[in-house]
This record gives sequence, C-alpha cells and structure tokens, in this order.
Amino acid sequence: MNDLALAWLTRMMMQENAAQALWCSDENALTSLPAAEQWPHKPLLMTNRWDIAQQAERLGFNSRFSDFDFSELSDASLSHVFYRISKEKPVTHHIINQAHRLLMPGGKLFLCGQKSEGIKTYIDKAGKLFGCTASAQKNGTVYSAILDNMLPQNDQRLDDSDYPQLRPINSPQGITIHSKPGLFGWNKIDQGSEFLIQALPALLDQLPQPPKRLLDLGCGYGYLTLMTANLPLEQRVLTDNNAAALHTARRNCELNQITAEIIAADAGDQIQQTFDLILCNPPFHQGFSVDSDLTDKFILSAKRLLAKHGIALFVVNQFIPLERKAREHFRQVNMLAHNSSFKLVTLTH
Repeated sequence: MNDLALAWLTRMMMQENAAQALWCSDENALTSLPAAEQWPHKPLLMTNRWDIAQQAERLGFNSRFSDFDFSELSDASLSHVFYRISKEKPVTHHIINQAHRLLMPGGKLFLCGQKSEGIKTYIDKAGKLFGCTASAQKNGTVYSAILDNMLPQNDQRLDDSDYPQLRPINSPQGITIHSKPGLFGWNKIDQGSEFLIQALPALLDQLPQPPKRLLDLGCGYGYLTLMTANLPLEQRVLTDNNAAALHTARRNCELNQITAEIIAADAGDQIQQTFDLILCNPPFHQGFSVDSDLTDKFILSAKRLLAKHGIALFVVNQFIPLERKAREHFRQVNMLAHNSSFKLVTLTH
C-alpha cells in the first residue's frame, strides 16, 4: 500500500535538494524512492530499523542505524529535517525535540502524517516549540506542515517520556527486566510471550533430548530468552530489526548474567547457522497497519534457521492464520495450546 504521507515527504526532499539535511525514518518502508544518484544532495538518513538502513544503503544513501541517537550531530548544524511521524508518541516527541536542537535558526522541519495518527496535534506542538505559525496543509487524509525554527533551545520541549533511558518494569521474581519507549508494549510483559513461557516446560519435557542452541527470533527486549535462564543451553542468539530492542535486550542479558549473541537482522536474515529451538512472538503490524506478509517472512525465516530435528514455537494472536501458512513449509504444524487471545503453534521439519 502506498503511503501518501511518505510520498509527500519524498517530493519535498527532492524539491528542496538541501546539502545539510537529515531524514528520520522508522516503521514506514522506503517505497518508490528515487536512487541516490538522482539527488545532487542526498539527506543523511537515520533509522531505527535494520531493514530500512540496509535498503537505503543499497540505494546509495548514507544511513545510520541507531535508536534515534543524535548525539554525534552538532547543535544548529542542519538546514532541513524531514520526518513522517511515528506510531508511538514518545518517539515522535523525541525526534521533534531533536530537530529543534539540530536545526540552525531559520532551518525547516518538514512534518507529515495521517489525520488518524494525530498529525495535527503534533504540528501544533512543534509550532509552539519552534516559535512559528504552524499551518497544517490537507491533501486527502494526509496533513503536512513546514515549520521554521524561530526560537533558540528552551525548556518547552515536548514530553518524550525520557526516551533514551532504560528503566525497570515489573518482572518475575529473580529476573531483572529493563525496557524503554520505542518498543511495542515497552512498559509491560507481553501476554502472548508470557503464555508461551508458561507452556515451554511441558513442551521441552516431550523432546527426545534437551535443546542446545536457542534462537529468539524477533526478540524485543529479550523476555523469552531471559525466561530460559535455567535451561542448560550452550548458545543463545537474539535477533531483531529494531535498534531499541537490540540495545535493551543486550543490557537485559548483561543484568541477568546471560551469555548471548545479539544480532541486527530483518527476521533473522543475517544469521546463517541453524538452531534446535526457536522461540518467536512475531510482529503483525508494519507501521500503523496489520501486514500479513510479516507472518510469511517469519515462517520462511524459521524454516531456514530451524535444525533438522529442531522445534520452533510461535505465539500469535488468534486471528493470524499461522497454521495455514506454515503447512506449506513444515512437515508438522501443531496447535500446542490456546486461550481467548493467543495460540501456540509448534513447527517441525
């Protein structure tokens, strides 16, 4: 599906052709983007998504993969910042705040999004922070604004929930879990993941031999791996597409003295070895909408990464047709358990 807000932003970037420009992009895929050689001046692209960073590099852009860490960029060093708003308010507020710091006096923030995403409110807030008249332009369901940076840095920053900082969340006794904004369901234990962990001991008891190599596919802040601390595993690998998830998962493993590899990848695409146990609570949203292709992507990844006699355990919402999709690729697809919200499905070659 074409993102009309992103299309507007692309037009503005091509039109402005600014030498000192930054483009911030997260869950919104790079669709129909002209190759970098068509841009005399290419914006620096900062993204917290591994797949977007890799796609941008392939197109010839200079990209930075991070949890929107702008610390290496100097105050008032940019003339333009381009941003299609994010799904989560703390992320959007954080980037607007940083745009205010990074833009030189008179520099411009190009801001856009869908009406249903709260873009008009973000434009109003950014206008107050920047000290300019914020006039939202409507194009169908898309609203956009070009904001001039008229005020010096001040204490009117938008509330970003202290975005960069990790903070503890309620967790099972004996396990220390930190999280942060920028992660889906960041301030709680995901109910689907908890359901999976509750069923895991019974599943492992049925296996002919204990697993030795664990892959946490789409690890988030690492909850599934943390809850395997008592298993005599020889290797643990956690992978995710999100920079915030990778940073937080690494810290959680350190805090709980769990030896693990943390790998940036798009559904495990950077991993070559196989595993005899794969645990996965896959995402089913891309940006603001449900994306059924994500299910296929994680199923195909599990097919490639699962050892011959291994087992993959997925937890998904009841409405995700995981079993039907997986039967094309696995010899056995079994419903292990279900409740009113989730189902657990095992996959074996």
